[in-house]
Amino acid sequence: MAGFSLRRYDHQAVASVVLSAAAALSAAALAVLVFRNIDTSDFVIYYGRTRRLVVMVAGAITLLLGVGGFGFGLNSAGQRRNDRQQLSWLGFFAGAAVLCVAVVLLFIFISRGEQVIVQTPR
Repeated sequence: MAGFSLRRYDHQAVASVVLSAAAALSAAALAVLVFRNIDTSDFVIYYGRTRRLVVMVAGAITLLLGVGGFGFGLNSAGQRRNDRQQLSWLGFFAGAAVLCVAVVLLFIFISRGEQVIVQTPR
């Protein structure tokens, strides 16, 4: 039996689901990071100096995982040699949903976020 190879469409289907599941977990972590210090009365997100970088890196990881799951699902869905069509479509739609959620979360953070500058006494 052959090992794991991304040239095979059934293996791409499995990779699509795995990447989309990892992207969903990453999107949940991104949501926690985005809405961590939110002021609900004004709908403003306050963040410190390094938190913006952490949110952007988490967003980039989420987008990359989502694109991977979406791409592998798109490539392997509908192929004759793929005996795991359901996994292909699941990875495709889950990857697309995670991409949408990640873009919305990053937009909310960028548009509603305000950096808090803490002055230390000398």
